[in-house]
Amino acid sequence: MKKTLIAVAAAALSMGAMAQNVTLSGKFAVGYGKSIGGQSNLGVTDGDVRFTASEDLGGGMKASTSMEVRVRGRGTGVVDGRNATIGLSGGFGSITLGAVEAGNGIIGLGFAGAPVALHTGYDGAILSGAANVDWFNYTSPALVPGLTAKFERVDSIGTPTLGATKVVSANILGGNYSAGAIAAAVDYTDFSNGRTRVRLSGSYNLGIATLGLGWEDNKKTANSNGTQTAFGVTVPLGAVTAGLIYARNQETGLGAAGQVGTSQGWGIGMNYALSKRTAVNASYGDRTRGVAGDGAQYRLRVMHSF
Repeated sequence: MKKTLIAVAAAALSMGAMAQNVTLSGKFAVGYGKSIGGQSNLGVTDGDVRFTASEDLGGGMKASTSMEVRVRGRGTGVVDGRNATIGLSGGFGSITLGAVEAGNGIIGLGFAGAPVALHTGYDGAILSGAANVDWFNYTSPALVPGLTAKFERVDSIGTPTLGATKVVSANILGGNYSAGAIAAAVDYTDFSNGRTRVRLSGSYNLGIATLGLGWEDNKKTANSNGTQTAFGVTVPLGAVTAGLIYARNQETGLGAAGQVGTSQGWGIGMNYALSKRTAVNASYGDRTRGVAGDGAQYRLRVMHSF
């Protein structure tokens, strides 16, 4: 009887494993460096754990969920929530909902994956910054090979929580293309406060290097209009990957993070891969914004992912 129960339990677990796939991944890094306006010090720079699960619903449909937690070791406020989403996908495309950090939008392709990782990045300092949002995304099936369309709704920007006051919300229409050496993205955003935005970005893999370019045009309230540009290049050299980034903001009026007129920044970085999961990164950068917070920064990190 006991053996029978064990066999039944094992069979049930096996069926559950076949129906659902659960994975655990994450990364951790410690670095030594200097931030703009700060002093040199040693500290944890990255520490994230991600749980993902997917289930086959039959008929070509799949459900998935993902939850992330930030863990930074000892200290105050070192454990908190990160992105959390749930989604459905099938022949109709995919639908994803959750509370996420909506990225800058032009850095991903515009910086060409350059291994520049500084304490104070250029999103939110030179370029538009990321924001925490309640998020709905619909992505279409491939319209032609490599090309998809998307619609996004973001609510409660900066304060994602059920029932939060919608200080600012936005609707986003766009598309993405990825085929061979080329990747590109375009979108148009209509914000509830009267602001509109157009973003374009792309990258091209030449083999010996990958080049990226991003462009953002803002029509804001308070007479703050203008463009932002991101550029990057990444060069693989065996175990070493080197890269360069450049960011420029030419908005008039308030602009990003309070700068007046043109602001710009650049950075260089290098990754040395000790294995597929362990690497050492060195980065250096400088920026000029015309307000407090100008100067140089650097950081050396040891990183491991799992």
